[in-house]
Amino acid sequence: MPAYRVASHLAPASPDSSPRPCGSLAFAHAPLQSTDEAGDRLMSARCLLGTKRYCKLLIAQVVSGSGDWFATVALLALVYEISGSAVAVGGMLALRLMPGAVAGPIAAKLAHRWDRRRTMVAMDFARAGIVMAVPMVRSLAWVLGWVFAMEMATLIYLPARDASTRDLVDTDDDLPVANGLLMGGSYGTLPISAGIFAAYTAGPQLTSLPGGQLAPAFWIDAATFLFSGFVIATLKSLSNRIDSPELTGRLRDALQIPLVRSAIFPVVTASLGLGTVFSLGIAFITGTLGAGDSQFAIFVLLFGVGAVIGVGTLQLLKPDDYVLEMWRGMLTLGAVLALMGIAPKLWLAYLAAVAFGTASAYAIDAAVSGLQVRLDEERRVLAFTVFHIGLRVSLGVGAVLAGALADILGKAGVLDPIRIVMFGAGLVVLVATLPTRDRLGDR
Repeated sequence: MPAYRVASHLAPASPDSSPRPCGSLAFAHAPLQSTDEAGDRLMSARCLLGTKRYCKLLIAQVVSGSGDWFATVALLALVYEISGSAVAVGGMLALRLMPGAVAGPIAAKLAHRWDRRRTMVAMDFARAGIVMAVPMVRSLAWVLGWVFAMEMATLIYLPARDASTRDLVDTDDDLPVANGLLMGGSYGTLPISAGIFAAYTAGPQLTSLPGGQLAPAFWIDAATFLFSGFVIATLKSLSNRIDSPELTGRLRDALQIPLVRSAIFPVVTASLGLGTVFSLGIAFITGTLGAGDSQFAIFVLLFGVGAVIGVGTLQLLKPDDYVLEMWRGMLTLGAVLALMGIAPKLWLAYLAAVAFGTASAYAIDAAVSGLQVRLDEERRVLAFTVFHIGLRVSLGVGAVLAGALADILGKAGVLDPIRIVMFGAGLVVLVATLPTRDRLGDR
């Protein structure tokens, strides 16, 4: 084990810590049979849940993630309701491009000026205020402007969160399970949130509310951000500020890290495919397949179910090389997207949604685990800043390009333009990701 890993776990326990030898329970012995490995994973998860400092972050993530998915589905419905265009939905997601250019350098600088706890708390409180404002004016420009502000805050928050996980567990061996639980807290709440949204939209129409029928979704999201901020404020072990003479707080410092350089291309490519589904998904379900908003909510719900499966699969496999598993997950994502585009029935689209969520979560969890295990403390925040910028910028680019191309093909009289774009995007992800394996192996 590298020296910096040992040192990072020899520091005195902080006031909010509850150290437990989780790693010794789950990973101290030689490789076990598959059934024993599953049991060890469960034991490690239980041990982590007994670690007070880690549980605080997990609870904050579960609560804010639940509200955020609820508001995300509502936001997609609101933008589509106002505009009636897949381009507008793609444009909403494409606003992730501009915040990436602005928020990325800010996040890198804050890593040197603020500690991680202060950064996360400030961004949680900022997002609570932002999300409250979204439904107040029924204007596409108003909504998209606040989406831009929300993405700014989120891109500053996420690197600090992901860089903190390693300091909240007792050994590096606990990281895969810790990341899996956080991923589950983020994506596993999607089925619940989407299900509640589906039930809400099928109920009485509360159009007299300030902000309209969808406003409660945003109010709930704001409350969950406030809760998360107050919980994270108690994590005093994250109050230390990174101070390394080797790092200047510039994004290009991260690109000097070989692991970041080799992993960023497949991350960007796969995110283009994710953007395609987020942009065209509602038009595909309600237009191409002739279903309704409730069926779209179920489609999103099944994406979350698949995400839970993907996280669980990675934890059970316990791979030796997380970066290689990231590549496999992203390759699968492209194949599933292509098949989803040609699904002739709603139930087949539902199956594809589960598979797509599985591949996406598997790849992202593997990428996060790989960065955390292989990078020391000083480089984690910068690496995750680049990771999240690449993820979100390419998500936005993919969304707007997919929406625009589908509209152009539709106006040109091409049959099934949504299917053509989704199938083509899947092939692009496959073709672009396939040759990157050797480069990842040489990182």
